[in-house]
Amino acid sequence: MFDKALQNLQKYWGYESFREGQDDAIRSVLSGEDTVVLFPTGGGKSICYQVPATVFKGMTLVISPLVALMQDQVQQLKDRKISATFINSTLSSWEIEQRLVNARNGMYKLLYCSPERLKTSLWEAELPKLDIDLVAIDEAHCISEWGHDFRPSYREIRESLETLDDSTSWMALTATATPEVRKDIIDNLGFEDANVISKGYDRPNLYWWVVPAEKKREKLLNAVRKGSEHGAGLIYGGTRRNCEELAEIITDKLGINTKAYHAGVEQEKRIKIQEQWIAGDLPLVAATNAFGMGIDKSDCRYVIHYQMPYSLEAYYQEAGRAGRDGVKSFPILLYKPSDSAIAEKRLKDSYPEQEQLQKVYDALCDTFNLAVNTGMEEAEQVSIPALQKRANLPFKIVKSSLKVLNQLGVIQLIDYIVPQIGVRFIAAEDYVRNKIDTLENNQKADFLDTLYRQFGPESFNGMIYLDVDYLKRKLNQTENAIVKGLQVLQAHDQILNYETLGELPLVRLIEERQRNLPFGRTQLEKHRNSLLKKLDYMGRYIQTDLCREVFIRNYFGEENVSDCGHCDNCLDDMGKTEKGLNKSDIQQLTDILKNGSRSMQELHKLTGNSKEQLKQALSYLIREEKVTSKADKYEWKA
Repeated sequence: MFDKALQNLQKYWGYESFREGQDDAIRSVLSGEDTVVLFPTGGGKSICYQVPATVFKGMTLVISPLVALMQDQVQQLKDRKISATFINSTLSSWEIEQRLVNARNGMYKLLYCSPERLKTSLWEAELPKLDIDLVAIDEAHCISEWGHDFRPSYREIRESLETLDDSTSWMALTATATPEVRKDIIDNLGFEDANVISKGYDRPNLYWWVVPAEKKREKLLNAVRKGSEHGAGLIYGGTRRNCEELAEIITDKLGINTKAYHAGVEQEKRIKIQEQWIAGDLPLVAATNAFGMGIDKSDCRYVIHYQMPYSLEAYYQEAGRAGRDGVKSFPILLYKPSDSAIAEKRLKDSYPEQEQLQKVYDALCDTFNLAVNTGMEEAEQVSIPALQKRANLPFKIVKSSLKVLNQLGVIQLIDYIVPQIGVRFIAAEDYVRNKIDTLENNQKADFLDTLYRQFGPESFNGMIYLDVDYLKRKLNQTENAIVKGLQVLQAHDQILNYETLGELPLVRLIEERQRNLPFGRTQLEKHRNSLLKKLDYMGRYIQTDLCREVFIRNYFGEENVSDCGHCDNCLDDMGKTEKGLNKSDIQQLTDILKNGSRSMQELHKLTGNSKEQLKQALSYLIREEKVTSKADKYEWKA
């Protein structure tokens, strides 16, 4: 089976061999072992389940958290001539049913879906009919309450799939898992003897850098000027406003074409920005953290964080988008002392109180016209401004309340959906065909004919949805022109009904509506304190004098890690050591302390070095956690 996997790697991906760790992961999953894959961002996790999927006779089920991620991966697989599909909230119920029928008939090697999908009645009915050889859980850190992106539905995956045959292989994959998150993943999935395959968190080609910056824009321009000499870059601006302003300033002052990317930019424009950046036609993007998920660009040379992230997990994942090809690259964080305090205040201020959560919950239920003890089958679109008005709360509180209600398992909050247009023909099919043939207006006839062919016979029985971008290509029209044409066919000709789905979140109550939320203040504060703890570690990373890569790798549970030798702290220490003691002097000091603790006076006599030189060297060894200071004496750490 492994030989077949290697053949398929060459056949579909064009690679001669697997990367380090990928071969171990694939051998493990092909032999039926429960497998946990811990690879850094850009480490090639998806290969670890996509290649086995081409080897197994049955289908591979991939659990993925984001609509955009699964759509992107399915498209990449199709481009490689590998049969794959997804089922998610962007599809009509008819289309989901059809894809499940196709899956039952063995038409796909990979089927992607969200964890929430596993709880639907349709899925539960179809599951026994599906031949699933492998379950791959992507972004598995979402399982853990201690993870940076906890998602309650992830904790129910094993239970939802408990009817699967014992011969089904299981795999969990993540780029960011501390030891406690790793243990939580293994325990939750019931992996009794998990094969944990980790490439470690070292990225030897990344030069981690934190730049103190009271005047951030000045430092940013300097960093971009230097970074652009090496290639394309990415700036995480934090807010929409920052992204817009930074893109404008860099373009004007440095002449480097820079585009802003955030949720307020029209989707068509966002897609174009992504494509231009990936193709190398756009050198720099200033984006919110929505940018990067599922975007595959190996030669990004620098990533600048204009604002500090709220966790090391998020920072490592975002900064790690630099240098995926192994070439020297630069993750840079601009920082000023007030940043940590501001971030903590924002987190506390934006984190909702229980009374605010209750208001948002009630407003949500009222929006869906749900009485107490009634529930909902399907997720529905929600306008946050409308919800804000109904709850009479600030926009940020409403938005964060939805996120917290999702994390605490009260609602299912689905990622923003791709804009779509739904069409249902209300006239008979023969009438529509005759209308196409007899229309004197050729442009209108072509428009109706294309609609008829694209939406198909099923649209005479129910509303069928297609992506706006797809329709624009097929009809060769702008979105406005398409909507105007549909308005005429609906209002004047009365042969169809249409509706549009915009970029609104989809929400579904997981349980029936209750008078009061099913959790107390203690549980709410526990979750908030977990986020504050992660923010604290982020602050420690910024302030540390130790090797930055060592700090990151220790945070993720690696031990006995050597200094990278090229982050800002390592280079700073080298400079200090060169001005003070040379390596032979440090070795002499090390040998003395290994034989017992000594005072400064004793070390001065034994080495002949000045006390100032000794202070520099001891400070360096203490930062390296090789020496400790106790009661005016220095001793070697065992």
